[in-house]
Amino acid sequence: MNADIHDVGKRLEAARARLSGLEHSELLLKFLDHLESLGLSKARVLKYANHLSKIFRYVAFDPSAATKHDIERVVAWINRQPYREWTKHSLKMAFKLCWSPGRAQTPSSGAFMATLMRLGERSLKT
Repeated sequence: MNADIHDVGKRLEAARARLSGLEHSELLLKFLDHLESLGLSKARVLKYANHLSKIFRYVAFDPSAATKHDIERVVAWINRQPYREWTKHSLKMAFKLCWSPGRAQTPSSGAFMATLMRLGERSLKT
């Protein structure tokens, strides 16, 4: 039996509750269901839930009518935050994954977003 010392299940339910209070909660909760259907661990789903909660709480964004400019505005907001490069990368990946499933590779799908890190940004800075 694996003990859940970090109480990931409870934290995931709290994250779902936070997402359900946001404007586009139906889309976000469906995305979490999609991640769980792929077999991702609860901890990984929790990470994406927390990232999406942060993005959708601070950036006014309408997913149903998103344009390339809207997506660039979200990425610009992420880049302006005082986070480490790995955190910014993780936020962008969560945002991009939320857009990619079932979408054509168009500018509004987020497929154009560069989420690869440059070699110099990969080291952990202390």
